[in-house]
Amino acid sequence: MENIELNDFGQRDDNYEWDNWEETNVDSYETRLEDLDRRYDEVWMTDFKRNNESDTSKKRKIETNSLLTTRSSVNLKAGYMKKLFTEDYKLNPNDGPDSKDLFSRLDVADKCWLTYDDVKVAYIDRSGNYKFSGDKTSVQGLKDFRTAFEKATEEHKKTIVSLVEEEVPNGENIDPISEDVRDEIHRENIDDDIEFSERVLKLHRDGKLTDQEARELVGITRPKEEPEERIKYLKIERERLKKNLQTESDPELKEILQDGLTIVEQNIDDARLQMYQKPESEEGIHRAREKVRDDVRTRFEKFCLPLPSPWRELSRRWLSPGKRRWLEPRRDWEKWEKRWRNSRKLPYRSSFPS
Repeated sequence: MENIELNDFGQRDDNYEWDNWEETNVDSYETRLEDLDRRYDEVWMTDFKRNNESDTSKKRKIETNSLLTTRSSVNLKAGYMKKLFTEDYKLNPNDGPDSKDLFSRLDVADKCWLTYDDVKVAYIDRSGNYKFSGDKTSVQGLKDFRTAFEKATEEHKKTIVSLVEEEVPNGENIDPISEDVRDEIHRENIDDDIEFSERVLKLHRDGKLTDQEARELVGITRPKEEPEERIKYLKIERERLKKNLQTESDPELKEILQDGLTIVEQNIDDARLQMYQKPESEEGIHRAREKVRDDVRTRFEKFCLPLPSPWRELSRRWLSPGKRRWLEPRRDWEKWEKRWRNSRKLPYRSSFPS
C-alpha cells in the first residue's frame, strides 16, 4: 500500500486532485439517490394498482385507474387532493416548504383511503365520489390536513403554474405552457433591455448623462446575480429611480427614468419567473395571462389546420353531392314514395328535405 506523507497542515504533499474526486463522488451519490427514489415510487404505484385490481365497484375502479395514469405517487396524491377539494390547482411538493411538508405526510392505505400522518382523512366511495372521512376519531387529523392543504395552496398560488391553471381549467399541457410563457417573456425582456441601453448610451454621447448616471441606468438591464439577489438589487435601484424622477426637470431625462422604472419592473418579474414564481407587478401578471391565452389559442389552431392537398382532394371526392346520401337523399326515393302513396290513394307528404 502507498505510504501517504502529510505536511505540517495535515495535507498531502502530492498533486492529487481532491476536488475532482469530491465532485465525481457527489454526482454518483445523487444519482444513486435518484435511482432509489424512482424504485420506491415504482413499488408504491405497483402496490396501489395491485390493491385496487379486485375492486368490484366499476365507478370507483374508473377513478383509481385515472389516478394510475398520473404515473407517480406525487402526481397521484396531487390528483387525489384536486378532486377531493374540487380545486383548479394541482399542488406540487416543489412549490415550497409547506407543500413539501404536506406531501411527505400523505399516503394511501386500504385500497383508496388517503391518510395524513397515518390518519384516514378521505376516501373514494362506490359511486366514484371523493369524500372526507366521517369518523369522529379522525376529527383532529382531518383538521390538521385541511390546515396543511390551505398553507400549501397559498404557496402554490405564488407560482406561475397556478396562473396557467386559472386560464386552463382542464389541466392540459400546464407545464409546457408555463415553460413557453417564461421563455417568451424572457426573450422580449432581453430585447427591451437592449433597446433601453442603446437609448441611455445615446444620451450619454449627447452629454445629457454623466458616466456614473449612464453606468447605473445600463446596470439595471444586466444584473448577473442569482434571481433572489437580482431582485434585491433591482428593488434598491427602483427606489433610487423614483427619487431621481421626482427631482428631474428635463423632459427627455424624465422619459428615460420613467422607462427605466418599467425595465426594473420587467426584470424583477423575469427573475421571479426564472424561479417559477408569479410576476410581482400587475402589468406582469396581465402580460403573463395574455401569453397563456395566446399559447392555448396557438395550440388549438394547430389542430384546425387545413388538410394537406391529397387528403383534401380525397375528402372532396368522398363528400361530393352524389355520395353524400346521409345528408341529401337521392330524388329517386322521393319519386318512389310518391308513386307508392298514389297507388294506395294516400295523401302525399314528402319525408325528405328539398
